[in-house]
Amino acid sequence: MNTATCPQFKKLVVLLVKPTTYDDRGYPLRFRRGVLPSNSLAAMYSLTREVVRDASLDVEKAEVHVFDDAVWNQRVRDPEAIVRAYADEDTCVVVGLVGVQTNQFPRAVHLAEQFKAAGASVVMGGFHVSGSISSLYDGISAGDPHRKDIPCPGIMPPEVTDLTESGIIVCHGEAETVWVEILADILDGSPKSLYRGGQPDIGDAPVPEYPPNYFDDFATQIFTFDTGRGCPFTCKFCSIINVQGRTMRHRNPHSIAEMVKMYCERDGQASFFMTDDNFARNPHWEVLLDGLIDLQNEGHDFGFMIEADLASYRIKNFIPKLAQAGCTQVFLGMESVNQAALNAVGKKQNQVKHYKRLCEDLHALGIAVHVGYIIGFPTDTKESIITDIETIKETGVDQASFFILTPLPGSEDHVRAFASGEWMDPDFNLYDSFHAVMEHPNMTRPELRATLFKCFAEFYRSRHMIEALKRTPTDAFWGLFRNFLWYRNSALGEGTHPMMAGFWSVRSRNDIRPGWQEGLFRYAWREFVFRLRYTGHLFREFYIFQHVYFESRGKSELAQQVTQRIEKARGWWAYIFRRPSRNWLNTFWVKYGKQKWKLLWKPTWHFRMLPYALAEVVYTFYFGIVLLKNLATMTIR
Repeated sequence: MNTATCPQFKKLVVLLVKPTTYDDRGYPLRFRRGVLPSNSLAAMYSLTREVVRDASLDVEKAEVHVFDDAVWNQRVRDPEAIVRAYADEDTCVVVGLVGVQTNQFPRAVHLAEQFKAAGASVVMGGFHVSGSISSLYDGISAGDPHRKDIPCPGIMPPEVTDLTESGIIVCHGEAETVWVEILADILDGSPKSLYRGGQPDIGDAPVPEYPPNYFDDFATQIFTFDTGRGCPFTCKFCSIINVQGRTMRHRNPHSIAEMVKMYCERDGQASFFMTDDNFARNPHWEVLLDGLIDLQNEGHDFGFMIEADLASYRIKNFIPKLAQAGCTQVFLGMESVNQAALNAVGKKQNQVKHYKRLCEDLHALGIAVHVGYIIGFPTDTKESIITDIETIKETGVDQASFFILTPLPGSEDHVRAFASGEWMDPDFNLYDSFHAVMEHPNMTRPELRATLFKCFAEFYRSRHMIEALKRTPTDAFWGLFRNFLWYRNSALGEGTHPMMAGFWSVRSRNDIRPGWQEGLFRYAWREFVFRLRYTGHLFREFYIFQHVYFESRGKSELAQQVTQRIEKARGWWAYIFRRPSRNWLNTFWVKYGKQKWKLLWKPTWHFRMLPYALAEVVYTFYFGIVLLKNLATMTIR
């Protein structure tokens, strides 16, 4: 079926696909259980449901189906078979590749080609095509009088031209006002190659909504939505401001409150992530928070996290109202503790001297601090980066996401590098801020990436996690604990950035990046080695987090669950049941291990070891039960 020339249809089927990226072996990056849902997918799902009910679409029936390609059970298995399952002479099949970021672009192109070859009409949107067109073709300075010095090559990005020439429709900007036009044109058989959505008013736009059963394949259930779009600042590495603009736009705050209320009444308890690039600059933040405070006062049980800038503490009543409204965590774009580096990338609103005060203000009201931190500034060295990690821990940061400075298409950094002819890696799949794509003056690209992994290992040490959990309110303890599990598992176990990772990665040998191949023996061997190493990682992490749990929370919880008789016990039993801590066990095992070959002629050490081994069994059994109980209802709060 060729939908470009097809007659009037009776049925419309829209397939919304959120593509994944390829891992370093060329396989689509997928997990048995996802963690972070796709807000773009939710926004397009709710928008499409509203659009297909629009009378201007002359069809008798419409269906919307969703595929999250990063989650194993929701992946795109066979594009041809999917289209064939819906297509007939009376049905128009439209595939929307939504929210495509630069590192997902190669996978999106591959899927687009397959869906197109199967006879579907294909539309692609997202930050890569929108950012590239805005910076390379339109020009950043064209719509921003404060940034007139940014060069504009005035060319349509070659990869976008390739898409349109192959019959794939491109949507630049946001879809709220053009999606119905795109679908109507496809149904009419006369679609354009490029649609301009721009930066529309979203006051009455439908709030993002996830399809039924979407979270069945996730380790978490956290609903996402944007209350507003845009950011007034001019960070040179940011592409968002050149796609969503620097003028703040916002949704109706009352509709947000109604949505939160609906989820609470439906599920009893709910968690939310407001994905605004800068919630603090939403002109109606106070009205929105007041609405959430009213819901809290009515007894609704929910928590949420937001993103804000480092200068937000200056906004009167902002932090106190966040706490009253149920905010449990704030994500801050800290980026660096080097003021000169911040100034050089246009992030002057970040004042390093105020970092500690902001963390203290948030902690005082029970709000955890999660920061985004960039490495790879021109003055960075391997040694200075690790020193800076200790600094941010001392500042009071609870959780950190580390990124390599990357010239993302759509950013000022990218267009300047492009215009000057500076070398950038041509493989868009690497533009995930987890790979080095430019040369660095003080480190090789492999060294820079290795340093990124070291940042995760150094920051998420037991001592720091214990300190962070001790200052965390009781009702938010497990939320932060699970975040620590997720982050260490992603970076140190899966070797993937936490914001791209879920739990238990899965690969299929028959689904690999075009032009890549891996023989059966090599595939099987690498899978075996990976699973063996990963099993060791899980074993190690279990005991690391057992220690973290007992040192930060275990005492009070365990004491409530033992009998009165055991609570009055003395000696070794008291250590286990009255003072649950791994320190005394760790101290013994260190002494035991130091004996080395002496153990052969000092058998008394083996007898001394037996009660400690029994203590390990008790601790393992108890912590295993606690862990399973709390992971069964895992939410990020």
